[in-house]
Amino acid sequence: MIDGYTGASVRAAEQPLLDAGYGDILMRRAALGLSRVCETHLRRANRKGLLSGTTAIILVGSGNNGGDGLWAGSFLRRAGVMVTAILTGSKAHPQGLKALRALGGSVVRLEGQDEASDPNAEPDASIAGFHTVDRGQALSKLTSAHLVVDAVLGTGASGGLRGEVAALVQDFNAFQRTSPTGPRIVACDVVSGVDADTGEAPEPVLKAHATVTFGAAKVAHVVAPGEQVSGQLTVIPIGIEERLEDPSVFRLEARDILKAWPRPTPTDTKYTRGVLGVVAGTPSYPGAAIMSTNAAVNSGAGMIRFLGDATTRGMVLAQSPEVVCSDDQPWDVHVQAWLAGPGVADDESQSARVQAVIESPEPAVLDAGALTPAAQAVADGRLGAQKILTPHAGELEQVFEWLKGFGVTDDAPDRDRIEAAPVHWAREAARLTGATVLLKGATTIIASPGSDEDGVEQVCLSIGQASPWLATAGSGDTLAGILGTVVAHVAEHPDALRNLGAWAREDGRWAAAAALGAGVHALASRVDGEGPVPPTVLAANVRKVLRTTRQ
Repeated sequence: MIDGYTGASVRAAEQPLLDAGYGDILMRRAALGLSRVCETHLRRANRKGLLSGTTAIILVGSGNNGGDGLWAGSFLRRAGVMVTAILTGSKAHPQGLKALRALGGSVVRLEGQDEASDPNAEPDASIAGFHTVDRGQALSKLTSAHLVVDAVLGTGASGGLRGEVAALVQDFNAFQRTSPTGPRIVACDVVSGVDADTGEAPEPVLKAHATVTFGAAKVAHVVAPGEQVSGQLTVIPIGIEERLEDPSVFRLEARDILKAWPRPTPTDTKYTRGVLGVVAGTPSYPGAAIMSTNAAVNSGAGMIRFLGDATTRGMVLAQSPEVVCSDDQPWDVHVQAWLAGPGVADDESQSARVQAVIESPEPAVLDAGALTPAAQAVADGRLGAQKILTPHAGELEQVFEWLKGFGVTDDAPDRDRIEAAPVHWAREAARLTGATVLLKGATTIIASPGSDEDGVEQVCLSIGQASPWLATAGSGDTLAGILGTVVAHVAEHPDALRNLGAWAREDGRWAAAAALGAGVHALASRVDGEGPVPPTVLAANVRKVLRTTRQ
């Protein structure tokens, strides 16, 4: 499991050591770790695997992030790398600057950046004498290097890159798009311009092949869009780890998912393993019912009760004869949990069943056609953490429109805003609806509602192993069936996921269950490597994933 922390929490953990005079030690530890990762990339860039003769350019900001970069440059220089630092601010970390220059590193200033960031700024006396390069000259240095280290902005920055350095990054990105072989990019702590606390990545950003961060992973490293521009993550311990408070986001990895997935014991029965009720599909959209029930079967549900019309029931049985099908109403059958909404549109009977599921006390996965009535139901009160909403960004936009229409919120973000800050909006949706929210995307975010009145903090998790080939019709129906299976088990066994952590108990268990379902779905998408994964194949892959020995 990777814990994602806010920049503020990491800085708070560092502060006692800084106050005690250990700032230089922390910086040198961080820089040494950064330089080691840079060396690995430089050796790959050199056909002989040597550091001698390789070149590295370090984009250096005014703060401590730039200091880390300068110190790392000095270690690289000592190893035989030709290093040039391009200063992008009105000052530079003096000790790092001195260390790099003492070992023969070159230092230049980016022309016009001081004026662009602050027209009234006067360059610090320690850098006033350095030769300046214009944007074109700087670009030439970047494009001809083996490695570029992004050390412009750190965790305390906000608002993205500005001025000449922003224009330089834009020009470099244009070069990267047309060049089959360019320099490797390593980001220092976070990709410059990416918000460490939210993952927001206002353009332009210098997309990294690797990011080296210090003390702990930041939220931006485990959520979109920050994760998508960070590359391979390396966390360097620097001595603050035991001082960190609770993380803001938990990232479940494959070993966490496989270890925590509920598995039957010798004393279990089909009822104790979890009975899942499914309201999905209509005569117009029977495929959703087939795919969601098939996924639940392959996920190991103890029993599945499908409610729907005769035609759809026949098609479900033809695919999965173990499913118990009827035209009953939700209040007529006993289940541990419900799945409602996939493929439900313009059908009065199924819509009525969906409404009954929303109003029922049982836990429920509310997907697709259930999202709008669930949002409408918030006007009459919070849904409860045991109700799990599963929108993608476009569907969440519609949920917010309904919430705004009912006066629950004044802000209804559009899809672009949601995709730019998925953690924020998933948390906000959970808070406003009282439900657990699973926001589907390149990185899936799961947020619990929490409770200000009871002092219960929101739980936030991320899942990121999914293949981009999952972006296909029917994939969400398969996910819904997997989710329903694990939710039904957790409903029957409330402490089933307690080993994940204290946060996975009480109301947090629903977020944990949703994360496990999304994780298995993601792992199933890569069982056979990269390539198309039709939902019918994806459901079968779930069995392969769950047969994997616990790691």
